[in-house]
Amino acid sequence: MSRDSSWDQRLGAWFDGETSDLDAAEVRAHLMEDREARARVQEWRELREDLALLQPEAPAPEVLARMQHRFEEGLGREVFLMAQSLRWWNLAAALLLVLGLSWWAVDYLRPQQAHDAYASEPGELDQAIQEFLNRPPRRPQ
Repeated sequence: MSRDSSWDQRLGAWFDGETSDLDAAEVRAHLMEDREARARVQEWRELREDLALLQPEAPAPEVLARMQHRFEEGLGREVFLMAQSLRWWNLAAALLLVLGLSWWAVDYLRPQQAHDAYASEPGELDQAIQEFLNRPPRRPQ
């Protein structure tokens, strides 16, 4: 039979003991029919046996407890640092918001004459640009 990726996933789950009784029965029936699937399962068994040689015994409970403690300690430190950095970012965002609103309020509440004092007369500026553009080029002497 041809190799099917959905069966590969189901075979892997069955091999790892992660299937229901119904799925396990279907996989076993498939193994009876598919020689390639049986060969893959046999390869996985051999690989598991080879890997078991690299770690022949389970780690001691003390080792597992130390690993768990170090993991929890590191995770706690990471959560603390993340919370601290979020507080700084919130403070910076609030400061920027206050500065932006202050700038807008000062500009908005300034008397109208002050706004006009900074503006140029559009006619004078347009006339100066037009004169500059219409000026004949200088001839070298």
